[in-house]
Amino acid sequence: MTLLVRMALVALALSMGPGAAMAQSPAWPTKPIRIVTPYAAGGPGDDSARMVADGLAKALGQPVIVDNKPGAGGIIGADVVAKAPADGYTLLAAANGTLINSLIRSKMPYAPGDLVPVTGVTASPSLLVVDPALAAKDLKALQALARAEPRGIFFATTGIGSTSHFSGELIKAALGVPLTFVQYKSGGESSAALHSGQVQMLSEVPSASLIALIGAGRMRALAVASDHRLAALPEVPTTVEAGFPDIRMTHWLGLMAPRGTPPAVMDRINAAVQKFISTPEQRKLIAQRNSEPMLGDRATFTRFIDDERRRLGGLAQQLRIVAE
Repeated sequence: MTLLVRMALVALALSMGPGAAMAQSPAWPTKPIRIVTPYAAGGPGDDSARMVADGLAKALGQPVIVDNKPGAGGIIGADVVAKAPADGYTLLAAANGTLINSLIRSKMPYAPGDLVPVTGVTASPSLLVVDPALAAKDLKALQALARAEPRGIFFATTGIGSTSHFSGELIKAALGVPLTFVQYKSGGESSAALHSGQVQMLSEVPSASLIALIGAGRMRALAVASDHRLAALPEVPTTVEAGFPDIRMTHWLGLMAPRGTPPAVMDRINAAVQKFISTPEQRKLIAQRNSEPMLGDRATFTRFIDDERRRLGGLAQQLRIVAE
């Protein structure tokens, strides 16, 4: 090969850029991939991350390791990924908190743009649940009841800026009623508080334990915060059907990567995950968790994140929701 030919090939590679160059190389992945999950081991987020890791490992032919980095409301794990090499070997199991942190915290160790969406995995709508001793059987009745109470309804949250807090603010605005927010450490504690009568309402992910309590009559589901009903509770109407379409809250899980990760690599990860969660076996397992697969390419997931950022960001700005 002459010097002139070599120089021409180098110039061509440089003009292509890192993403295009990666697209020409079938080598990736050549070593284990790490999914950092900002949650403690054993929780729902960790469980879903491990499900994705198994699917990716089978599709890509490399081990996929789940690395738990909990703490600081998910910031510690997200920061690890934001500062990792942008080579496709480090991914973040992102969820609502990943987005919300960027909306309500002014001091972050990384910029929101340092993490880019790769693929959606699962989504579950929030359930609006009340104490069965409460006279309200639907959202309209709850609205009338709350208007008659000076302090409104006592509503459980897991902290300022949490998904449950945002749900409560959406309910408060849509119904035009006062809510008194009571903070607990977890969704489990919130459910226990509702069962013991400390609070009268909560909005939580439809976990198996919550569905069981509803089925046993120890809690009452008023609505699903979505535009379609939940298969596990087909008799419970949606907030859209109830006349309050602005009350929407999705508990989602997806994968994000460091900014600068080659598009070809992210597309390959997206395709592998999408194929995996589309199989009948995985659809069944996801449905058993009262979730559904988030289907679509990278652009679809990016639009979802952007829409949530605008919607929840506008609410945070309007209500001056700030966490430090």
